[in-house]
Amino acid sequence: MTPRTRLFLVLSLLVLAACKPQGEQGAPATAAGGGQVVPAGAENSERTWAGLLPCADCQGIDTRLVLRTEDGKRNYMLTETYLGGTGKTSFNRAGTWTELQASAGGDAQVTYVLDPDKAAQHYALQPDGALELLGADGKEPQDALAYRLQRL
Repeated sequence: MTPRTRLFLVLSLLVLAACKPQGEQGAPATAAGGGQVVPAGAENSERTWAGLLPCADCQGIDTRLVLRTEDGKRNYMLTETYLGGTGKTSFNRAGTWTELQASAGGDAQVTYVLDPDKAAQHYALQPDGALELLGADGKEPQDALAYRLQRL
């Protein structure tokens, strides 16, 4: 093998090593569009989203969702405060969550499911890192932007 061929092979290997996709060897994976996805096996992480969701009989629902992974266990805390309502207006809900990954039109789609064994609530992870509350049928609502929680 000539020195020139050896140099070409070494440079080729360096280029290939630099192009290795993220998500390998413990690095964070990325969703379509660059939003960060914490791998399913990640230990001891906490992610928070918040926003104002629409309400049929109040001024809006101030919503805060925290997803925690601790020692392999996945728990969430959902706080909803109904603005402009009467009586008790703040509610906390806690439980377990799971992550579903699907391919939609060639793009990876990550969905977080709260209480998968009960009346589950589905949130689709968006490329910008926001979560979008899906309808009971698992589909996007007509006014999807109104049902978004932004990553904090």
